Amino acid sequence: VTYPSFNAYWAPASLRVYVATNTFTSLMAGGMFAFIWANLIYPEGPSVLHLQDGVLAAGVAASTPACMFLEPVFMMLVGAGGTLVSTLSFRYLQPKINDQDTQGITSLHLLPGLWGAFIMELVTIVGIDNNWVTLQNQHLMKDIMPHYTQQWSSAITQALITAFSLFVGGLSGALTGLMAKFTGKIALGGSYSDHVFWIVPDDFTHIGEEGADFKVM
Repeated sequence: VTYPSFNAYWAPASLRVYVATNTFTSLMAGGMFAFIWANLIYPEGPSVLHLQDGVLAAGVAASTPACMFLEPVFMMLVGAGGTLVSTLSFRYLQPKINDQDTQGITSLHLLPGLWGAFIMELVTIVGIDNNWVTLQNQHLMKDIMPHYTQQWSSAITQALITAFSLFVGGLSGALTGLMAKFTGKIALGGSYSDHVFWIVPDDFTHIGEEGADFKVM
């Protein structure tokens, strides 16, 4: 519900409605394709969790290209692709890294975000200064986003932004890991569980919280 405004908050005022609309389009496609991909990839078929992760992944994927003047059909492809990347990662990659990534950040945020960054990179190459992809209201880009006005300079700018984001994410993740290593750790069952640090109602339960009260320091 709040993802369109989340994506649009940092956009220029004249672009916010456009970003929110593009994000809605991507989210709707992600919700629809979450069932399709889950049916194809998971033997047991789709579940509510697959729908939740698929819609969120579509919103993450839309975060970068939503600011471009893309046709709705392209934003639907962005959402469908983000959901596919996330579903494949949850199915095949996530079981191998569960000890390091207990909440599926890699599958839900990193990989769909990289998909969105790839689409943005592609749009700057084929949609600026040529007619391969038609960008609506492209004449407004010079005033709204002056750093996206020429084909190859825009592509370089986007590549640098993506590299910087990966650097900051990797550095902060490494620092967090070091802090956890030297200050103590919590058993996997209690990771991100309120049971470890807070008094919660007796009827409050969550899947996978068996042994959450066991704390290793």
